[in-house]
Amino acid sequence: IHFIFGSATNTKVQQGIYTRSNQSNMGKNGARGRKKWNRKRKAEEGAEKQGKERTNAGGYKDGQDYAAAKTSNPKFEAYYSLVGLHDTRYDNGTFVPCATDAEKHAERDLFMTTLRATLPASFRVDRSIDPTIQKKILEELQEYVGKEMEVEIELPRRSEAIGGKKTCIDQGVEVAKEEGDEEQKTDNGDNKSSEAQFVKRTLAPAKPIPFISHNDITLGFQLSVDRRTLRRNVSLEPLHSFLKIQTDCGHITRQETVSMIPPVVLNAKEGMSVLDMCAAPGSKTCQLLEVVGGFTSKTEFEPHGYVVANDADPKRAYMLVNQLKRMNSPSVYVTSCDGQYFPILDDKSIRGTDKEGMFDRVLCDVPCSGDGTIRKNPGIWKNWNQLGSLALHPLQLSIALRGARLTHVGGYMVYSTCSMNPMENESVVAELLRITDGSLVLEDPRERMEGLVARPGWSTWRVLREGKNRTRKAMKDWQKKNNKKMQEKRKEWEAKRAKGEYPEPQERSTDENGEEEKEKFTPSPYETIPYVPPETWDEDALSERTTSLGFVEYKNYDEVEYEWHRRVRRSCFPPTEEEAKRFELHKCLRSLPQDMDTGGFFVTLFKKVKPLSKDATERMAAMASESRGGVDVDVDKKKEAAADEKEQSAKEGEGDGDAVMSDSPAAEEKKSDEKSEPEEPVVKKAPTGKVGQHKHRADLGDADFIPSDPSIWPSIIEQYGLPPTFPKEQFMVRSTGDAKVIYFITKSIKKELIDHGIQNRVTVINSGLKGFERCSIQENTAKYRINQEAVQYVVPYMTNRLISADMDDFYACIKDGFLNLNTFSDSFKKSIEELEPGSFVVALKGYEKDVAKKMYLSMWRRPNCVNCFVAKVEMEGLISKMRALGYVAKVQETEEKDEGAAASTA
Repeated sequence: IHFIFGSATNTKVQQGIYTRSNQSNMGKNGARGRKKWNRKRKAEEGAEKQGKERTNAGGYKDGQDYAAAKTSNPKFEAYYSLVGLHDTRYDNGTFVPCATDAEKHAERDLFMTTLRATLPASFRVDRSIDPTIQKKILEELQEYVGKEMEVEIELPRRSEAIGGKKTCIDQGVEVAKEEGDEEQKTDNGDNKSSEAQFVKRTLAPAKPIPFISHNDITLGFQLSVDRRTLRRNVSLEPLHSFLKIQTDCGHITRQETVSMIPPVVLNAKEGMSVLDMCAAPGSKTCQLLEVVGGFTSKTEFEPHGYVVANDADPKRAYMLVNQLKRMNSPSVYVTSCDGQYFPILDDKSIRGTDKEGMFDRVLCDVPCSGDGTIRKNPGIWKNWNQLGSLALHPLQLSIALRGARLTHVGGYMVYSTCSMNPMENESVVAELLRITDGSLVLEDPRERMEGLVARPGWSTWRVLREGKNRTRKAMKDWQKKNNKKMQEKRKEWEAKRAKGEYPEPQERSTDENGEEEKEKFTPSPYETIPYVPPETWDEDALSERTTSLGFVEYKNYDEVEYEWHRRVRRSCFPPTEEEAKRFELHKCLRSLPQDMDTGGFFVTLFKKVKPLSKDATERMAAMASESRGGVDVDVDKKKEAAADEKEQSAKEGEGDGDAVMSDSPAAEEKKSDEKSEPEEPVVKKAPTGKVGQHKHRADLGDADFIPSDPSIWPSIIEQYGLPPTFPKEQFMVRSTGDAKVIYFITKSIKKELIDHGIQNRVTVINSGLKGFERCSIQENTAKYRINQEAVQYVVPYMTNRLISADMDDFYACIKDGFLNLNTFSDSFKKSIEELEPGSFVVALKGYEKDVAKKMYLSMWRRPNCVNCFVAKVEMEGLISKMRALGYVAKVQETEEKDEGAAASTA
């Protein structure tokens, strides 16, 4: 009832006003006035609709093309022109100021042309895989992208200079037409072909990304086509299939070029602990995991380093788990909580000392407006506004401040956004340096980033905000009220008012101060699509345009109106000259789209040189509380109030020269008791999701990892011959009793996170790999079979049910369905026949102890056949590894052998 009638009706229901007779008048569905279904009326409505011309979702008649998205936004272009985005240009390897208006025009044109072009696809090869396999993948990759290719690319149905769907088509290329094709014309007179049109284009070889490398081998590549063309073009199908297979098995990660920068800047090493505070969708997490999740030596059975991947939204965290699955690494711990509240687990005794912090490296890739991703998210052209950046500023600062607290002294933290706005970039960095007061310093990573083209950070910037009358809703309302129909209505009303038939309009309502409650929207002459840039780059001309488009500029914080204090904050303003020299903001990295044909990105590297002060930690807690709906706390005002109160109390006690009046003995005794018995902290889990967001418990994976039941291990140990050194304590379950899955957790994650109580403070989504899984087929004594996910961490301890196979037999095992024993060689067949039915493992000869390569297969022995319990994606990955190791499948011999085995079975 509340859903249908609203809160007022709900109140009436609670008061009992709606009686049974009232409810009977509302119909079966309980809605007053709702029409009942009627066959005759439905037939009449259907006939009426048939007389109308049908339109598609975009409002176009059937047969017409969809309009291309408009790649222009006057506010976006005017704002960035004013704040100085086009004031520098790239010249012979360095950035120099634009000296003339012509140079600024050329820089702006290059910027806008790049934004309107499609974003090239890019990817990188996993640095953690075996060098032999890595070399083979790079060789196969060069066959696809190492040379020029001539392909046919489909033309967009409707291409425009401004707003074309695809602008990667070469100008002046004739369209390839088949004989007999005739041009058709639409109702508007535009030429239109009944079939798709194509142009021939020569694709350049893939460009290497030099800063994505390992052991002097370049592992990153940027193609000359976008993802859509790569996916849909028939000529590129072999390359697309190769990339898809290698991506699914974890050998390649498709990732935007600028998105690869933050993990490289962070410079993590093997064995380190890393926190990714805002991890989803997970490409940067995978990049970090490749480094810290590797093996430091060949004799190790598990990695020492780990990555804690956190995201505020549980649903996005689950998406992150799916992305990380293909990495097949146990060195990741996925959590969900608001980054501002990520728990601090270090002991109180080391807080404020040089041992402060939990992680060696912290990545704060914070939520942002995302206008740097406009090439792949064209909806930003329509929805961009400056208020969004101002609203995100305190959240970004709060997350970064928490990240600084969690970083070890001597460790590093990276702050990054995919935005070009100084409100989300340099202003956050400057305020973070101001709050930490020497605990953090900036470092410049350019020297070790070969091939990176990044502009210096800004030391000063302009602060603007949009008026509420310029929001999308306000502009939409104005357009509704000023359409042709409403203008005709107004003329009628004016005519009636002149005759005295219609009352005069009421005066606009005002607030207590006599000011108008709502600002009036007035259209700007510069609000055109496409936007026309100014002829001169004079500051007054640029300011006049932004003012006309609804922007308000502030020179300092004192000019900000009181009602805008929560949006335009003191921290938004640039530092003083003295602070600018101390902060060295030029060390920040600004990557613009035209510099490397990428998206826009901002990256800053901090080094923590000493622990955070008490004032900084108080500010951190206050900002987090405010962002979750708490009281808006101004620390400076709070200090002043405390100082005034102390001074006033001192004055009151000055009467006879004594100190401040002491409390009563009872009060003193109470205080001493309070001091002697410290309060127990209330342990609460950090919040998840946005403020006010409805939470579904079903979406949260809050089943903690707990030790497995000791009673399940005797049969497992006996079945697989596991020695006393087998780390049973690292195999944990997510439910009590006889759990279905037993997970392998690394020693580092268990010791440094789980044993320190992190599960009591955050929502745990996932960690580890499936080591054992309960059997549904009870053909043996053990209730659990070995799972393929963590087979490499069980095999080194196995003494039973482990068989070595040569290349041919190992390859023959990598198949779906039931595999007849006659498929294999006699020696391998004999080894299988000696086993009792149940789970066993096949290892490739020579790689039995090589955990990193993972040349193992989880199998199941049946009376007359075997099964391979390996996912199809991993099967393709294993075959790829075998090719890299020099194996060539004997297809013909294998097929003949299979046919013979099938005949004997029949």
